[in-house]
Amino acid sequence: MKALSVLLGLAIAASAQSAPVDLHTRVDAQMRANARDHGIPAQAVLVLHNGKVLYRNATGTIAIGAGSAVTPDTIFPIYSVSKLFANTIALELVEEGKIDLAVPASRYVPDLPPTWRSIRVEQFLSHVSGVPEFFDGKDLSRPFPPTLAAVFTKLADVPVLSPPGEQTRYTGTNYLVIEAVVEAVTHKPYRTLVTQRIVEPLGLHETWLNLADVPKDRLVASYHAKNGHVVPEPSVAWPDYSIAEGNIHASLNDLGKFLSAVAQGKLVSKAGLARFWRPYRFANGNDGDFASGWEYGESGRWHEAGHDGGTKVRVRIMFGENLDDNYVLVYLTNGNNDDVWSRVLLDSVQKLTVPE
Repeated sequence: MKALSVLLGLAIAASAQSAPVDLHTRVDAQMRANARDHGIPAQAVLVLHNGKVLYRNATGTIAIGAGSAVTPDTIFPIYSVSKLFANTIALELVEEGKIDLAVPASRYVPDLPPTWRSIRVEQFLSHVSGVPEFFDGKDLSRPFPPTLAAVFTKLADVPVLSPPGEQTRYTGTNYLVIEAVVEAVTHKPYRTLVTQRIVEPLGLHETWLNLADVPKDRLVASYHAKNGHVVPEPSVAWPDYSIAEGNIHASLNDLGKFLSAVAQGKLVSKAGLARFWRPYRFANGNDGDFASGWEYGESGRWHEAGHDGGTKVRVRIMFGENLDDNYVLVYLTNGNNDDVWSRVLLDSVQKLTVPE
């Protein structure tokens, strides 16, 4: 009996030790398959469960055929995932009683275009305002308005795309308004708010709010798909004021720290997130795509709150009945050859790491 107990104990220990190895082997294989099938030059993936690392790896080099190997500390553009920083600050200020989501944003920013003056903060936050885009997505070489105030002046005579609160229409302009709102109520520049409220408290040493400051030997080159190949992404001289809607650069590890802090209620309280993470409800009873600015969905017993950076980047927080049991997933790439949507890539890892 004693010998049998020892053998059973050894078998259980061996099984416990092999499980993480099997998970890493499976996800490693999935990353290789994604890189091969979609022509991804560089990628980095992180999965956390209640703040603990389940999986972390990076593949490729910072430029095709050149540069150092990609690591979890390599810097990636995170594109529209940047909006989650602005979103988090706005929701913090709601909890502090400084912003009311249900009032018109013009209460805080009086110089908004006249046709926008009745649009509520929550409608800008969740992309149901209907306001037009502040740039020409078909020709990013065209000059941008020089200032945020100039954006509002330029768009004053442009019709809204749809009446406020009737449908989801995703635009960067929405988060320029959120940027203006948080600056107005705090009397501080947006970058100062991000630094003081998120970067410094969380120790995000690999998060950059100015592209000029990013160490170039650690920044991935960006690519996009063209005729089945990856070609260099054209450089775009994004204006300084667009930082809130899409121009932060960060490492895999830092994004994991940020999202894990959100999931643990270190920035916005868990009770607050339970209220905020409910999809915008239209008058016809349908739900919008966003819950207080976070893409929202449900998968089996899990709730999902996250955001994408187009075809290149996606992040997601998954939780059950509450945030006490949560998973954080981050999938960063620098491009692909077939415009595969970032959701497909993250879903492929989620299936291997998050129980159904």
